Amino acid sequence: MIETLVVLVLAGILAAISAPFIERIIRHERLRSSVREVYSIVLAARMQAVKRNTQVIVKFDLANRTVYSWADGLPYNYTRDAGEDTLSTYRVPEWIYFRQAPDGSGVDSASAVAFDTYNGNPGLVDMIVFRGDGTILTPQSPISGRPQKPGTFTATVPSGSVNCDAGGGRCRGVFMSDQPLTGDTPNRNTFRISVDDFGSSGRASLLKWLSTPEGGNGGEQNYVPAPWNWPV
Repeated sequence: MIETLVVLVLAGILAAISAPFIERIIRHERLRSSVREVYSIVLAARMQAVKRNTQVIVKFDLANRTVYSWADGLPYNYTRDAGEDTLSTYRVPEWIYFRQAPDGSGVDSASAVAFDTYNGNPGLVDMIVFRGDGTILTPQSPISGRPQKPGTFTATVPSGSVNCDAGGGRCRGVFMSDQPLTGDTPNRNTFRISVDDFGSSGRASLLKWLSTPEGGNGGEQNYVPAPWNWPV
């Protein structure tokens, strides 16, 4: 009985110690799965725009937690009308948060999906518009501008990383996180899906935010490409 009790006590201690790590792993995998689903919709939308030689739009309906794409028929009005093909649809789980890292305005804020304002219309928000040649219609909102290149490159901030201009709030992208936290928080994972970081080819990118303690450059809000570098 004493040996059994000792084993049970040790098992309880191990469970208590490992529980936070297991919970983090679960959050990581949930986020990674959802990010890949959304990223695949963005990639497919560009392919469909070229294939159909027409405008294809990816819309982020944050109120209903739905991401969908459709082929916009002529004349283009950026609205899914009756008869226009819905190409992809994905329901975003409740445990995923749209929030820019590290200090976005809030969950589901304007900076969370920063592809806003087209053709001078500020009401056209939260959508990526691909044209028939595969390029995107450039969003005009100040927060939807292209990011900058980092001032310096390191082992964890390689060439191809980006610096989301924290001072100007400028960094187009779709930001998905496993926690709604603010600040330079090491145990929060945030990914950024974007298009045309440094060019005009319509090429999409999927980057992960690195907090400064994890190797980012101090003062710069850096993202690094795959493989997935989950925090220790």
